[in-house]
Amino acid sequence: MNDFRWAFLNKNENLLWKGISQKDRHESISEVEKVVNHHGFITDFHMFSDMEICLRIEVEEQKIKDLYADLRACITLNDFENFDSQSNKERTIFLNITFTTATGNLKIEVPSVPG
Repeated sequence: MNDFRWAFLNKNENLLWKGISQKDRHESISEVEKVVNHHGFITDFHMFSDMEICLRIEVEEQKIKDLYADLRACITLNDFENFDSQSNKERTIFLNITFTTATGNLKIEVPSVPG
């Protein structure tokens, strides 16, 4: 492998986690949000119909291990190469969650406004 390319790949500061939820989408997102807010911050998200959501999470390196463990209590996560770090360096985690109860029709309820 090209040494320059390998050095570039090792500099990647982002982590990609894939999860599956068998719970209701709203319930699952609420649980994940509580866990993430305990350890870090959700800085962005994208919904893909009612089937999947992608969260961008900012967290200190020293909290990644605990975040992963707490998320596993809410959703099924892919394996993650565990590392122990005492660094407070900010890392970005992209968490993709697929909902098994999805129908493919994302419906957003809009309340009727008088007037």
